[in-house]
Amino acid sequence: MARPAKTTGEPRRQRRERGSITADEIVNGAYALAAEVSVEKLSMPALARRLDVGVTSIYWYFRSKEQLLEAMRDRALAQYEIALPFTGTGSWHERLRTHFMTMRDLFRDNPVLCDLLIMHTADYGPGTNRVTYQRLEAVITTMVDAGFTPEDALETYFTLSTHSRGFAMLQRRGTLDAAIATPRPPIDEQDSPHLSHLAAAGYSLDPVRDRTFELGLDALIDRAKQVLAATR
Repeated sequence: MARPAKTTGEPRRQRRERGSITADEIVNGAYALAAEVSVEKLSMPALARRLDVGVTSIYWYFRSKEQLLEAMRDRALAQYEIALPFTGTGSWHERLRTHFMTMRDLFRDNPVLCDLLIMHTADYGPGTNRVTYQRLEAVITTMVDAGFTPEDALETYFTLSTHSRGFAMLQRRGTLDAAIATPRPPIDEQDSPHLSHLAAAGYSLDPVRDRTFELGLDALIDRAKQVLAATR
């Protein structure tokens, strides 16, 4: 005699039918999941569970995680372009400062963009590199028009970009580590009197602060102004 099926009192989740999901929905789901676990830990099986589909439904559109990441990166670049247009009528240094301040805010507020465009640059495909070079060319052209040599323009932009991207990476790493970090021990007043005094006064000892970023950004732009003055 067949045994009756066991019931748990909870309705069984119905998996979506094959073909009922689109590539855009998959990319949207991947973005949402990556924001929670990071792009590095994003997996196709976990994404399938998130979307209530079989993993084969995802592989129908994206044959590998690398293909999925490329689609996510294409969308990230589109969002990046909208948020960071290097346009305007201000001076070159005002436009540069606005550009990198916006970059800092963009990557801080959109961690998946940071993962895709900064943490995994080695995975860039030909299309991504082409767009990146086009945007870089636009910035360098603006700086050459202001009087920089092409070499100085490129070095100036790379220096500012490294500062901004490195800051974004530290912020992202700090966010990911915060969930598992252990509390810092108190500062010993005898061993570190200056640090102890600063901490007691409410001064943050975290190097990844807005003020730190802006001080570095302004110092690099001031250096670029000196380079331009010497060239002229």
